Amino acid sequence: MHTQLAGDHLYVAVDILILTVRSGRLNLLLSRRANTPYEEHWALPGRFIGQDESAETTVEHLLEEMLPIRQAYMEQLYTFTDVNRDPRGRVISVAYLVIVPWSQLEALMDWMDLPFLCYEVSMDSGGLTLTDESGGMLIPGDLAFDHGRIIEAGIRRLRGKIDYTDIGFRFLEDPEAFSLSELQTVFEAVLGESVDSSNFRRGILARYEKTGRLTQTDQAEKKGRGRPAALYRMDL
Repeated sequence: MHTQLAGDHLYVAVDILILTVRSGRLNLLLSRRANTPYEEHWALPGRFIGQDESAETTVEHLLEEMLPIRQAYMEQLYTFTDVNRDPRGRVISVAYLVIVPWSQLEALMDWMDLPFLCYEVSMDSGGLTLTDESGGMLIPGDLAFDHGRIIEAGIRRLRGKIDYTDIGFRFLEDPEAFSLSELQTVFEAVLGESVDSSNFRRGILARYEKTGRLTQTDQAEKKGRGRPAALYRMDL
C-alpha cells in the first residue's frame, strides 16, 4: 500500500492484463482500488517491484497470491514511462500479458471469491470499451492511472501476434484435445470480428501441421447434429 511516494525517488511497478475468452468474447480482469489515488476506480492488478525481485518475479509472486494457476502463460508487453502517469510521483510501469483459460479462471473465482470483475473487451475505430455482465461500461478515461492506454496497447499486441505466433492456442481449455472451430472462436474473440472458416482451417493446418506441432488425435468432438469434428493436439 503506497499512498505517498518520495518525490526524489524513481519507482518501478508491474501491471498485469489477465485475459481470457469467455462465451466467445475476449474478457479482462479488473480490480477496484481501495486507496488513493483513484480510490474506487477500476484498475489493472499490479504492485511495486521489490528490491530483491525482477519484474517477472514480481508478476509471478503476484499471480501466486491472487490466482494460483498452474503454468499460466505470461509475456512482457511494454514499459510505460510517461512522467506524470502516477500523481504520487515518478513511477515506471512494466506491463505483462497473462492468458488464462476461462474454465480455470472461473473455478478459481468461485472458489476463492476473488475481488475481480470480468469485463468484455471491445476495441474498434471508436476506441476501447469495457462492459461488465450487468451492462456497465468503462472507457479508458474511467480507469485508474494510464491503465486504459496499457489495455489498448495489450489488445493491439495480442491482435498483431495471433496470426504468426501460437499465442491464440494459450486460450484453449485443453491444448491436448480441441477442435479447429474452438480455435477459430478464440481468434474471432481476440480479433473482434468473424473469420472465414475454410480459410482459417487451411491457414492453421498449413502453418502448424507440416511442422509436426499440430497433430490430429484419434478423438472426435460430437456436438449436436452433423459429422463429429476432429480433435487436434498442439505442442506448446
